[in-house]
Amino acid sequence: MVLAADSDSEPGRAAMEALCRTYWFPAYALARRRGCDPESARDATQEFFAQMLTRNGFARAKRERGRFRCFLAQSVKNFLSDEWDKASAQKRGGGQVLISLDAEMAEGRYLGAPTQDGPDRLFDRQWAEETIAAAYTRLQTEYERDGRSEWLKVLGRVGEPDAPSLADEAFRLGIPVNTLKSHLRRARVRQAEILRELIAETVTTPAEVEIELRELLESLRDPRS
Repeated sequence: MVLAADSDSEPGRAAMEALCRTYWFPAYALARRRGCDPESARDATQEFFAQMLTRNGFARAKRERGRFRCFLAQSVKNFLSDEWDKASAQKRGGGQVLISLDAEMAEGRYLGAPTQDGPDRLFDRQWAEETIAAAYTRLQTEYERDGRSEWLKVLGRVGEPDAPSLADEAFRLGIPVNTLKSHLRRARVRQAEILRELIAETVTTPAEVEIELRELLESLRDPRS
C-alpha cells in the first residue's frame, strides 16, 4: 500500500486516501500533545499530508528503513519542528482537501484520550484504534456484499449492558443458538485476518506483522493498569 501511494494512478490515489484516513487522527493527536492548539493541529496535520502528496514524501518510506508507522510518526515530528512555522505562513494545504474533516469530532476524540499518554504513545494508540476501525469497516463491506450484515449487528451488540442474549437473538433470527455462535466466531476470525492484512500492507515481512500486532495490543492497554 505504501509503495502504491507513491504512484500517479487510480490505485495510487486510493492507497494515498487509505493511508491519510488511517494516520490523520494519530498525526493530529501527536500535534496536539506537542503543544498545538486545536486549529493549529488541524492545519498542521492537513499541511503535513498535503506536502507528503505534493513532494512525493511517501517515496522516502523505504522497506529497508523499517516500519511505516515509525517512519510516519518521525516525519510528523520533524515537520512540526522544522517546517510548520514556515508552512503556516503560506496557503495551508495548497488548496487541497485530502479528506473530509470534522474538527470538533477530532478534538473531542483527543480530549477523551488518556492524559498519561505522551506524544509517541498517543500516536500509537490512535493508530491502533484507526487500524481496528478500518478492519471492521472492511469486514462490514464484505458482510453487506454477501448478505450477512445481520451477524455483524449482533456481534456489535455483544457485551453491551442492554444487549439481548444470544438465545434471544437466535430466536429472532430463527436459527439455533449454536449456529449463531458459529457465525459470530467466524466473523471475529475474519476480522482478525483483515487486521493482519492491513498491517501487512505497511510492513515488509511476516515477522514484522507479528511485531506490529503485539505493539498494537500493547498501545491499547490502559496506562493505569
